[in-house]
Amino acid sequence: MSPPESPSEPPDFDWWRFSLPEPPLWWRVILLILAVGSFLPQILLIRRKQTINGISSLNVLLNLIIATEHLSIYIFILFVLGEQGGPLFLHFPASAGDRFSLWHCAVVTILFLALFSQILFYSNRRILLVATYTCFLLISVVPLMIINSIPPADYQARRFWVAIFYGVHSFYIYPILTALGVLGISRQAREILVAPFPNALSLQGLALQALIFTLVSVTWIPSLPFPYEKLEGHYDWNTFTVWYGTVGFIIFDSFVFALGQTVLLLLALCRSSSSKATIQQGTETEPLLGHPAEL
Repeated sequence: MSPPESPSEPPDFDWWRFSLPEPPLWWRVILLILAVGSFLPQILLIRRKQTINGISSLNVLLNLIIATEHLSIYIFILFVLGEQGGPLFLHFPASAGDRFSLWHCAVVTILFLALFSQILFYSNRRILLVATYTCFLLISVVPLMIINSIPPADYQARRFWVAIFYGVHSFYIYPILTALGVLGISRQAREILVAPFPNALSLQGLALQALIFTLVSVTWIPSLPFPYEKLEGHYDWNTFTVWYGTVGFIIFDSFVFALGQTVLLLLALCRSSSSKATIQQGTETEPLLGHPAEL
């Protein structure tokens, strides 16, 4: 899949004319501020407890990788393709909302990076975690630096590597990362089931992220241009793959994360209630175990 060739005119397919109206920028700013706040309970709880017991390091790593991928694609479209991309992934011309989306992805990546740094500090698998993230950077950020280093005069070489980068990511990397996001949720669920409560997992953080990232996911839909009106009710697998490979992967990943946080919250609440009931039952029966029964 290669980007449009013309740097000055959009393609014949009027992509931007059939997009949903963009949400107001002030609403997206509020959501970003709330998203920042949703990370604080977890970050502060780890700092206070000085442990990551109850938190899956793999889940945090995979969420960081997904956030980095979203940021990389925005950098690719805005700064590597520029106007050559036409309305691909962006409005034509690029709107203030498109540029804000870049900052949104950057802030979310930084937040996951901060949480990942805490995980590394207390984890006994830090070398493996760092090596895994470094390997991902070699296929996401580093290629962008290489492509950007190709002189604009060498148009054919630059266009070839741009097509390779976009094709590999849209056909292979996107679905793999979506699947890994689901894997991360399952690993965190497993950690909730085996780790004793209370632990370093913030239930408040899960609740905030479940709510706020659901709103973020819904807001992504009109923020990314796609000709929904032109589908005319033709919703099939081909339509889904085109949508997913162009703009839908960010929307889909965001919904998966929000739904995952909701499921994890419910599971953690059940586990916490069960642990409290067990502790309370043990406290009530302890005096009876220490005295002989009276006849």
